[in-house]
Amino acid sequence: MDFRKEYRSRMSRLGAFRTSEEFEIQKTVAAIDTLLRRADDLYRGARPESCFGIDVDNLLARAEAHLAALERGEHPLAGRFTEPGVAFVDHCFIEHKGVMHVFYNRSWVGYDWPERYTDTIGHATSTDLVHWEIHTPVLAVSPTDFGAYQVWSPAVIEDGGKFYMLYTGVNENVAQAACLAVSDDLYHFEKYPNNPVYVPGAWSNWDPSRWSDCRDSFCLKHEGVFYQYVYVSIPQADGPNAPATGIISSTDMIHWKEEGIVRMPSCTHAAESPFVIQHGKNWYLFYTNCGKGTSYATGPSPLGPWEEQGLLFGARTDSPDPAHVPSCAEVFQYKGKWYISVCERLPGWEQYLEIYELFWNEDGSVRVGELLR
Repeated sequence: MDFRKEYRSRMSRLGAFRTSEEFEIQKTVAAIDTLLRRADDLYRGARPESCFGIDVDNLLARAEAHLAALERGEHPLAGRFTEPGVAFVDHCFIEHKGVMHVFYNRSWVGYDWPERYTDTIGHATSTDLVHWEIHTPVLAVSPTDFGAYQVWSPAVIEDGGKFYMLYTGVNENVAQAACLAVSDDLYHFEKYPNNPVYVPGAWSNWDPSRWSDCRDSFCLKHEGVFYQYVYVSIPQADGPNAPATGIISSTDMIHWKEEGIVRMPSCTHAAESPFVIQHGKNWYLFYTNCGKGTSYATGPSPLGPWEEQGLLFGARTDSPDPAHVPSCAEVFQYKGKWYISVCERLPGWEQYLEIYELFWNEDGSVRVGELLR
């Protein structure tokens, strides 16, 4: 393959779409542009810190597929929202005055998070869940607090007229901890000055000097108590750390008490992005079963015990990367209908928000409907 010829040809063909004012085209152009420029960097000798799908051939192929679709008059990313050029990762929704707000990790197409940092939390709003208005990011890293390296995984809850955001602060050693920020309007957040508000206890061997799992917080309030669910890992004497969901409780969002941990027998790699909701008499725990997809379990209370119910979204592509599955599920109701969101990390580090209708069956199971577009 003559890389320079292939690269120049695609860049030249892309020019026909660069002046479009249509957001669907702008979003696709940004993805193509980033994939091609990243491929050029690698061709010139850049060494990626990630190995999953970030290589010249894959980046060129993905760019070509999107470009050819545009040339056929199609919108290849229809039904997938992101800021142009941004990989949309962990996120949360909250409705306020009839408007749906979404907050999300701002990663980057073509780059794994150790290469181009996820250092801001993005914000967008919608009244139909299809068309989104992008706002200024609400949170960023700071050298003076725990999340000096990166910030991940927002979760927002309203209480007493204020909005509380739990997010994952990540230090320079990739030790993760639950941090807090507060807002009056969902557009401006102030970090709690004594972050983090939670790190796992001694049972976890959490250590700020090395990679330590404590991320992807979710929070709900039940009978006057806040419950936070967070991905953690458990040391094992006979092998690597085991994935688990930690459950902690609080009455003020600042001081947290450990309530126990949850292990899913089928989950062997990671149990990321826990999300818990009550519907009818049942409680539902949705989570990312890395390597398999978006799964859920049911239980009689917010503390469980939990019984696995299987996959809702299975892996769509063959890849050695266990994160290449539909992930980061959130379940919510808006204008009388129920929805579930997922973000699949595609090879080349493309990741977009997808929202599907969700249906609750009489037997307590759930069923996924069509993608909104």
